[in-house]
Amino acid sequence: MEDNSHENGDEGRAGTPAGFGWLREALLGEIGEEALAALADAAERRVIPGGRNLVEQGNDANAIFFVQTGRFRVLVTQPDGAQRMVAEVNAGEPVGELAFFGGGKRTATVQAARDSIVLALGREAYDAVAAAYPGIVSVLLGAVSRRLAAVTARTPQMEAQAARVIAVLPAGNSNYPKDFVQQAGHALQQVIGTAQSVTAVAEGDVTAASSAEYERWLQKEEERGGYVLVDARGDMDWSRMVCRNADALVMVADAAMADSTPSDLEEAAFNWIWPENRTLVMLRETSDTEISGTLRWMRPREPHLHLHLARDVPADMMRLARFLGGCAVGLVLAGGGALGCAHLGIVQGLRDAGVPIDYIGGTSAGAAMGAAIAQGNNVDATLDQMEDMFVGKKAMKRLTVPVHSLLDPRVFDAELKERYSTRDITDQQVPFFAISTNLTTNDLHVHDSGPLWEAVRASGSLPTILPPFIDDAGNILVDGGVLDNIPVLTMRARKAGPNIVVMLNDAGQPWRVDAAYDSLRSRGQLLRDVVLRRRAPDDFPKLVDVMQRSMVVSSRMAARSMLREGDILLSPPIVDGMRILDWHLGRKQADIAADYVAEQIAGNASLQKLITE
Repeated sequence: MEDNSHENGDEGRAGTPAGFGWLREALLGEIGEEALAALADAAERRVIPGGRNLVEQGNDANAIFFVQTGRFRVLVTQPDGAQRMVAEVNAGEPVGELAFFGGGKRTATVQAARDSIVLALGREAYDAVAAAYPGIVSVLLGAVSRRLAAVTARTPQMEAQAARVIAVLPAGNSNYPKDFVQQAGHALQQVIGTAQSVTAVAEGDVTAASSAEYERWLQKEEERGGYVLVDARGDMDWSRMVCRNADALVMVADAAMADSTPSDLEEAAFNWIWPENRTLVMLRETSDTEISGTLRWMRPREPHLHLHLARDVPADMMRLARFLGGCAVGLVLAGGGALGCAHLGIVQGLRDAGVPIDYIGGTSAGAAMGAAIAQGNNVDATLDQMEDMFVGKKAMKRLTVPVHSLLDPRVFDAELKERYSTRDITDQQVPFFAISTNLTTNDLHVHDSGPLWEAVRASGSLPTILPPFIDDAGNILVDGGVLDNIPVLTMRARKAGPNIVVMLNDAGQPWRVDAAYDSLRSRGQLLRDVVLRRRAPDDFPKLVDVMQRSMVVSSRMAARSMLREGDILLSPPIVDGMRILDWHLGRKQADIAADYVAEQIAGNASLQKLITE
């Protein structure tokens, strides 16, 4: 089969190397301008309408393409016939270069997310240029090899990217302030600085009597390299034109409205903009207004992201701007039992320094602490709750007949329900997810909806120590630390921007004991000590300690390799001798962590860049 891209739009000679942004960046200094210009001259300019395929999975790779303007989504067809989006291609990037040089078939379908322009270089044209400039072959293949290595190193999950052209429209019959888009544009400009432009427009601000004129205007804006926010409200033709030519969709819902049914325009926009590029903003009058019912707005829209915005809180608009600009700050919290109180100290230290926390994700104790903060609790109140739960009510010290677990979870479960409630995860003030290990599917389980207490309970279900949590679908869920104690990759798939990753029990703090192996107590000694409630005469490792430590070893080793440029790893010192069930030391641990953050901020330029206040 041949590529069908020549049927997809207008054609013409490229005539200029301007569209070869990726080549110019990758090859400048290794190849002359004359050879680069020859490549551009041999290429054909093609206009690909939004929704049309540039190449199709399984076709012969007879051409390589360079995106001049627009955006493409990379789709892989699953065995059941469904398509899954695995990547996006932006202006200045190549399409199909790996299959082209490998002489194979297309491994994915590449579809225009909106009206786009590409420069196409067919096999014959490339061979002719390569014959005239032989040096281009090795240089180009070297660049492709470097790109292949980078692609191979990426995670299986598609990483979130900031969109450049964003359509904003009401969700259902909602409405939003007349200057909402302008306010968002102003906030975005503050977030990204003056190095890039932000254009925020509505119907009437753009002279466009036709779709072609609008596309030409949009092309000029794109070439400036900034962001374009377009209010899609207005005439239906205008609205459809805006959505058809957008990379992402922001739907603004009036949280007080009862009817959450998508509008006809939203339904039309869904044909052009996939769920991975949809954001739902739940707008409420004041910060005191209770958040509820978010899930009924989300279900028919399938947004990749949702945010709660109060009109009387300017910081909420800035948070939205950071998500739009690809610089939202994620906080990733590892598991570690009582050591997780350090997370609360980290949060306090970040808040004191003016570092925003836009998204929280965690495993086990990290999920518990993160969920409390996502609810809107302050650090002192959360520490009080932890002390009452684990020290006062001894929620993790109630032994049971060891059939399903060593500990009886009933007090623990009741405390979690009271502290975290049955409110849905989507109704929390700060976006949040928790990680557990799904023994039913043998995979990670991401909790981003459902009762908050259940997510915390499942994420902290230490195998053998606590019984697994069984959800409504029958999934058997245990502690997320079994598979991923530091869920950086999950966070990266949900939003672009820097992540603050908090790791407990750093490798620089080795775990050693004075007990000798020969001191291991016999069954009779163990039973006697349990009946008489006597403490062990030595510090031989306990079951809970070994279990928790075993789960964090691999994650600790992998943490640094998972970090990207802009990510920040924090590993606060631990109270001397503190173990994972020493909740009575939690407040002291939090104080140490808060002091540690203050020290880190003073000497860490990356952290200083995040300060907004």
